[in-house]
Amino acid sequence: MINSIQQSYVANAALNTNKTDKETKINETQKMENDKVSKIAQEVKDGTYKIDLKATASAMADSLI
Repeated sequence: MINSIQQSYVANAALNTNKTDKETKINETQKMENDKVSKIAQEVKDGTYKIDLKATASAMADSLI
């Protein structure tokens, strides 16, 4: 039979693993977003950034509905 101390340890270990996984996913997402922003900023600076007019118009129309 598992005593309360062992149960607590197992529960805390599971929570720490989930927290670490969540932090890792957050860090990866932030890095991806930063990379994307840096790429767009460089394209704007170089004058090579192209706006997707269809996607922009669609998003604007959707926001009005």
